[in-house]
Amino acid sequence: MIYKLKNGRTVDTARECDFEQRNFLQKMIIYKHLKADLAEFRSKWRTPGNPVWQGPQTLTQPSAAAQILLDMEKDLG
Repeated sequence: MIYKLKNGRTVDTARECDFEQRNFLQKMIIYKHLKADLAEFRSKWRTPGNPVWQGPQTLTQPSAAAQILLDMEKDLG
């Protein structure tokens, strides 16, 4: 999947994300389309144990998958 961020950057998940991250992103895209509110959306991914969240540094140095999730948050906020 190629995802275009609001800042114009494109993320090729096939190259920049591993299988677990891609699978998790697909689940989060479904939550976004189900109109989850921002707090619920954040609670689904900003927790230990998922393949994208690596602690607070995820927000300051986001991986490609985290950049996509942060971008999706902008639509929900």
